[in-house]
This record gives sequence, C-alpha cells and structure tokens, in this order.
Amino acid sequence: MRITAKTIAEQLNMSTATVDRVLHNRGGVSPKTVNKVLAKAKELNYTPNKSASFLARKKLVNVAFVFPEYPEYFWKEIEMGIHSALEDFKDYGFHIDIRKTPHTIDKQMEVVESIIQSEAYDGLVICPTDGIPLTSIIESGINNDFPIFTFNNDSPSSGRISHVGADYYDAGRLAAELSVNFTGKSKRFAIITDEADTYQMQQKRRGFEAFALEHQEVDAVKMLRLDNQSMEQSLLEIKKNLADVDSVYVACGSLAEVAQQVKQVSNKPVLIGHDMSTAIYDSLHEDIVMATICQDPTYQGSLAVRLAFNYLMLNKQPDKESHIVKLEIVTKGNAKYYLN
Repeated sequence: MRITAKTIAEQLNMSTATVDRVLHNRGGVSPKTVNKVLAKAKELNYTPNKSASFLARKKLVNVAFVFPEYPEYFWKEIEMGIHSALEDFKDYGFHIDIRKTPHTIDKQMEVVESIIQSEAYDGLVICPTDGIPLTSIIESGINNDFPIFTFNNDSPSSGRISHVGADYYDAGRLAAELSVNFTGKSKRFAIITDEADTYQMQQKRRGFEAFALEHQEVDAVKMLRLDNQSMEQSLLEIKKNLADVDSVYVACGSLAEVAQQVKQVSNKPVLIGHDMSTAIYDSLHEDIVMATICQDPTYQGSLAVRLAFNYLMLNKQPDKESHIVKLEIVTKGNAKYYLN
C-alpha cells in the first residue's frame, strides 16, 4: 500500500493539511509536530510522490531540441533516446519540442535566434552546426539566463551548461589506428569531412593526423571535403581522389554514400567510418566498409534529456561539464548487434 500524507495524518490523528505542510517544508507548524510527523514518515517508509509535487507547483518547462536532418538514420536513434527519457518525465510538466534543421550554419542560427527571442522556451538542447556566429549566440543566451546544453557536437567556448558526446579526438585516433592495422606496407590515407568545419570534424581530423604522425610508415594524409548541398557532384569529385590512397576515413555522416563510390573503384581502399544503418551494414558484409565506429546515439539523446530535466526542474547542476560516451568498433562480425 502506498503511504501518503493522509495515511500519516490518520495514524497521528492530525489533519492532512498539517502533515502536508511538514512534508513539503512549508512552515507554520510547531517543532514538536514537525518531529512527530517526520518520525512517523520514517517509520512508515514514506516516499514523496514527485510527479504530484511537480503538478501541485504547476511548474511547466518547455525545452527546444535542435539538431540537423542529415543523416536521418542517426538522428532517428537520437529521437528514440529522447522519447525513451521523456516517458519517465511525462507526468512532471516537462515538454520537448524537436526542431530539425538543414546542415547549414545560417539556417541553424536562424532557428536558434527565433527560439530564444520567442520566450516560449525555458531552455535549449542543441547539436550545433559550428561556427563563431552560433557560438556567440549560445554564449549570449547563457549570459541572459537562457540555459543551453549541447550534444553530439560541441561548442566548448560558448559557456554551454554541459555537453553529451564522444571524445572526437580519440575517435580520429582510433580511425587512424584501424587504417594503419588494416592496410599493407604502402600507407597513403584520405580523410573525408563535410563542408561545415565543426568542432567535431576538427577534433576527428586532429586525432587522425596526430596518430598518423606518430607512425612513420604513413606516407601522406589527403584532406577531402564533401558538400551535402550538392551531394551527387561532390561524391563524383571524391571518387576521382580515391585512386591513389590505401585507406579512407569518412569522418562525417556519409559513410554509406562514400561506400557506393568506393565500390566502383578498381583498387579499393580500406574504408573506415562512423555509425550504423542498413546501408552501412550491407557495405560491411560486402567487405567495402572494413569497420565503423559507433557512439550510442540512443544513449546520447536520453542523457541529454535527463541533464536538461535535472537542471531545469530540480535545479541540479550537472556533475561534470562533459559527459563522454564510449566508442565501439563494429565490424562484419558484430554488426548485427548495432542495427536497430
């Protein structure tokens, strides 16, 4: 049987209102009565009904979640995590509005500015399409008491409340290590990033280059840029640059698309990338992709919600500035465990 304020009141022969005042620390009750109520609550193993407490305070919180549309398969897993966490908070007056944007700085800036200026939201959780202007907007929001959290990609100089994501420098190093181990004696590598020079892309590139520099057998690292706005033409340009490389690291979310180009190259390079989809799974089993590095997007979405809830509803500061998710190497042998 659930122990309520009414249960305690009946056992102490007090009014429910008096017990409720004690349990919610509202004052106006003598110390002797407070001690009696708290002792009885402990004896009966009373636990407060948090959802009822939130509803009684009539505190409603609206949070905007902003992230790119592409790649769709990755953000679907993020949404799964968001909705999973929301199931735990649905009775607490905590609401989320998901806003997807094209992978361009200008469009995301426009959306973020409209969210902040609308005054319809109490906070923002964003995967920032990086750039100094967006970093400045996040910093401005923070300075004006508008809480902003980042996930997946970061904007560390903006002063955001907290971040959830992988260590992308380590991700780059791991990709380089896989490239070195999978290739033969000749080691000419290429890194493919997207047109948005995000913090995530910068960190992956630096990690990859650092590992390559530590291994003298690496002859060269070629940088290639993929334009999401003109994908077909950009992929054709990418393919022209693959003939003289031994391994390709796709640091952005276009592993499946690049795999189709590699499939058409006669001297196929080792292909390493990120995340999992049906198309990537198929490429692993066709031995086009040798390995992909996963970062648990479902968990990222769930944790981002929980951190925002704790901060906005419970006034609880994050226990650390960055919450790093683990990196997992997926090959043909274990790919089935990562396909949703």
